[in-house]
Amino acid sequence: MKPVIVFISLMMMCCFCYTSQSKQLCQDSAALVASPADQKHMMQVGEELEYSVHYSFFNIGVINFKITGMEVRNGRKVYFIHAVIESNPSLNWLKELHVKFYSEIDEDMFSYYWLGEDSSSRGINYTRMKFDYANNNMYYESGKKISSDEYKPEKKKTVSISSKCQDGVSLFFYARNFVHQDKTEHVPTYMDTLGLTTDLNFKNTLGKKEIDAVNYPLSVVYFDGHADFTGIFGLTGGFEGWFSNDDACIPIVAKMKVFLGSVRVELTKWKRNEWTPPQVH
Repeated sequence: MKPVIVFISLMMMCCFCYTSQSKQLCQDSAALVASPADQKHMMQVGEELEYSVHYSFFNIGVINFKITGMEVRNGRKVYFIHAVIESNPSLNWLKELHVKFYSEIDEDMFSYYWLGEDSSSRGINYTRMKFDYANNNMYYESGKKISSDEYKPEKKKTVSISSKCQDGVSLFFYARNFVHQDKTEHVPTYMDTLGLTTDLNFKNTLGKKEIDAVNYPLSVVYFDGHADFTGIFGLTGGFEGWFSNDDACIPIVAKMKVFLGSVRVELTKWKRNEWTPPQVH
């Protein structure tokens, strides 16, 4: 299975791509140091976010994110993240998608483990990446999922890495963590066995956005970027995002270029303790 991110990854970038050409391998992570959001408020176990994906007048799919747990490893917090992408079953002209992702990311929003599963009538293909930073290696594996806890690998590879890296899901949270800065970053991202770069232009520019799920204008922070891969729903190249202007930094709206035009990703549901979408005053 080819990796699937979104913009996911950035959201949309959001979390989910299929593959592409390498721009460069992981860079020195010291270049990524910036002023992050207040993480104790941003990362909340139990948070659930749901997004609709629209192309023109069509609702073509749904994206869900969940922070399902956290544990301390070697003195660092590690969060467990699940993401699911489902295409709209009523659109018979659209390629049917049933994709699941699981990622383990540390408190600096870097990936330690990533698992992607792509279901179809022919079975479930999987891709797995495990980052071993102590030994500067990424262990890649892909093949077929046989049962709920059994995988049959068809391909394995060890890839040398030079710094901490991102997967599609961790990239989503990395953007949330740094959206309040004013800086351009070239973030090392792994898709399959390719070391790619995602360009993020954080501007700390405030604005307002309206969505169907909220009956007032929302206060948001804007950023944009460019991904050197072809993503889900035909994502290619540039994207824009508007995140909530608060410590939660929740993605509200994203726009992505696709081969037929553009796609809009919009927050539709959420579950998060003590969070109300910030209103423009």
